[in-house]
Amino acid sequence: MLQKYEGYYNLDTFLLDVRVRSGRLTSSAPGVPEGYEMILEPTGEPHTFTVVRGPMAGITAVFQLDSDSTPTGIKVGDEFELTYSPTPPPEPGIPTGQGLLPPEMKLDAGKEADFAALLDEVLGGNGRPLNYTLPYPKHEFLRYLAAQEKFIFHGSAKGDIEEFSTRRTSMELKDKSGRGNVQGIYGTHDGLWPLFFAVVNRSKLPGSIRNGVQYFQNDDGDEISVYNFSINQEWLDKEPWHSGTLYVLPRETFRRMPLSAAGGLSNEWVSEVPVKPLVRIPISPEDFPFLDQVGGHDDSELINLGALGKQITEATTNADLGEDCLKMKLDYTAELGETILQYIPLAQKYIPTARFVLRFEPESDVWLEMSGPPAVMQVMRDRVEKHLND
Repeated sequence: MLQKYEGYYNLDTFLLDVRVRSGRLTSSAPGVPEGYEMILEPTGEPHTFTVVRGPMAGITAVFQLDSDSTPTGIKVGDEFELTYSPTPPPEPGIPTGQGLLPPEMKLDAGKEADFAALLDEVLGGNGRPLNYTLPYPKHEFLRYLAAQEKFIFHGSAKGDIEEFSTRRTSMELKDKSGRGNVQGIYGTHDGLWPLFFAVVNRSKLPGSIRNGVQYFQNDDGDEISVYNFSINQEWLDKEPWHSGTLYVLPRETFRRMPLSAAGGLSNEWVSEVPVKPLVRIPISPEDFPFLDQVGGHDDSELINLGALGKQITEATTNADLGEDCLKMKLDYTAELGETILQYIPLAQKYIPTARFVLRFEPESDVWLEMSGPPAVMQVMRDRVEKHLND
């Protein structure tokens, strides 16, 4: 009976392989070794399973079937809908940057003693740069720090942040849950993942970045980390890297974000109050162990969305920069109307929680109103305010 659910399930570039192994329905992602798959346990409801381990543990997965009882997809929690294919997708022409396993790390007595001594400096830090002179890769020390379960890590291009503010300058795309667009300071308990944010040159790189870490377990309770890193494929051969900084922050004011409203935990943490770092560690591109494994994705649609949004912003002659609703008065033309008709459905694809109203007033004024989660509204207000002040 379980065999009917077997196949490949896809959400954008994220792929799950569902298979029956040793009598259990399992699901694995690229790079996950045999034995570490997620287990899908029947609930008693038709086509409904609970994920009992792995990054989606605790979430309900419901298989969607057509009238012939052939799978068409999976709905995972309330936010994720994956489409079904009986065969794997074709091999991409460029690296995807998925399924990356961390370098092996051996912690002998001498290395642990060196790291423990440096740990004391971190705990007593007051935001100063950490003088790292040990003969081991920096990522090994960061993994050691992560194992202490006391810290949050944040990578940045900026090297002089004395206190982190909750004001956002970026938004998370395709965030249905709202967890990625809280007005707060984001970080992670994982020591490797944020190195990507320290070395990727966001100011130079058009489009989006895709990245993350997931943890998988086997029957013995052993755990592995599986990473993914991807940038606009047009920039894969243009070296969009620079030196940056890895900040080590105290964990006290951070809370771990849910993976979905239906359950599970993401690997992102957020503090909604300002935070002062303990120490900052200079990071060069060579310190990022996945530098040569970063993949690429097609960002042409997103770049088009940015171009359409720029046209609307440039046509804004006045604005009400409300916290909950941004209202833009437009120098309206028929051409701008066509731009708006293209922009709104595309914007709602990438910002699914945003809402738009195009309002025509009797005095011939035309307003475009937008509402959405806090970080999205902050970014949009900043863009409009900058245009009006230039």
